[in-house]
Amino acid sequence: MRVEIGEVHSSVQMMESDSLLDAATLQKIVQAVMQALDERELHDGRAALERGVSGGIGRERQRRE
Repeated sequence: MRVEIGEVHSSVQMMESDSLLDAATLQKIVQAVMQALDERELHDGRAALERGVSGGIGRERQRRE
C-alpha cells in the first residue's frame, strides 16, 4: 500500500509541567478523592444494612406472645 503525504502543518505549545500540578492543586485532588471514597464507603454500608435479612414481622410477634 502506498501512502503519499503532501504537506503537514503542526504547532506545539510548551507548558511548564510543574505549574499544572502544584502542591495546592494536588492537595485538592487528594481531598476530593478521599471524600469520594468516604462517601462510597458510607453508601455501601447503608446499602448492606438495607439488604440485610430480618426475621420478619411474624417472628417478632411470636417472640412477644
